[in-house]
Amino acid sequence: MRKRALSAGLSLLLLLFMCAGSGYGQILGGNGKSFAANGAKGAELVVDARVALASLTTIGDGHLVKIADEFKLLATRDEVISADWDRIKALLTQVAEQNVPGMMWFAQPSGDYKTVEHDGVEGNLKSRPYFTRALAGKTVIGDLVVSKSTGKNVAVVAVPVLKDKDVVGVLGCSVYLDKLSEQVKEEMALPSNVIFYSFDSRPLMALDWDTRLILRDPGELGPEVDKAFKEMLKKDQGTVSYTFRGKPRTVVFKKSPVTDWWYAVGVVQGE
Repeated sequence: MRKRALSAGLSLLLLLFMCAGSGYGQILGGNGKSFAANGAKGAELVVDARVALASLTTIGDGHLVKIADEFKLLATRDEVISADWDRIKALLTQVAEQNVPGMMWFAQPSGDYKTVEHDGVEGNLKSRPYFTRALAGKTVIGDLVVSKSTGKNVAVVAVPVLKDKDVVGVLGCSVYLDKLSEQVKEEMALPSNVIFYSFDSRPLMALDWDTRLILRDPGELGPEVDKAFKEMLKKDQGTVSYTFRGKPRTVVFKKSPVTDWWYAVGVVQGE
C-alpha cells in the first residue's frame, strides 16, 4: 500500500486516537459532537466526532477528486483530444502510479473503451448512467458499480474530453473500493472499536472498515440496520444508534456534496 503524507489536522486526530486506542469509546450524549475514550491508564480523552467525520470525508473524497483533477488537466492535451491511445495509455499509466489502485480507461463516445491493463475490452459503457452524464459534459465522482472488465466493486471517476464543445471521449478510473477502504483505514489509523463507512442513495455500501460489506445493501443486514440506514437517508447529517453483529454502535454521519455519499464514523460498544 502506498504511503501518503497526513495533513496537520489528520495528524492531530491520529495522535488523539493513538492515545485512546486501547480503551473503550462512546459518543457522548447522543449529540454527535464528541467521542469519549478511556485510555489504558484510565484517563478520559474527548475527541471531537465532527473532526473524525470531516477527516474521513476529506480522505475518501480527496482520493477521488485528485484523480478527477488530474484527468481534467489531461483532457486539455492534444494527444488526448485526438484520441491517440498509445499516448493516452502512457499518460494514464503515470496517473495510476500516483493514486489509489484502480482500472484506468479511455472511452469513445460510442461506449467502446480501452484500459491500461488491456488495450481491447469486450463490453460497452453506453448503458452505464454515469457514462451518459459524462457524455453530457459532466464530471462523475463516486458512482458505485461492479466493473465490466474486472468484476470488482468500484467507484467510478470520469471526466469528459471536449473538442470545440463536443465530447470526443471520456477519461475514467474505476477505483477499487476495497483498496481505497484499506487506504483510509491506514491513513486514519483508528483503534479497533472505531468504525467507518460510506454509502450512496440506493443505499449500497461504498467504503467500509469491513471490506466484506462493500456494495452490500444494508437492508440485507437485518431490520435494525435497515431502519438506521433509512433514517440516515432522510437527513444530510445527524447521529444514529443501532445493533449489528450483536453489539450496539453509535455513529455520526453527514452527506458529502462531492460524491453524494453519506459518510459515517462511530464506535462499537463492548470491544
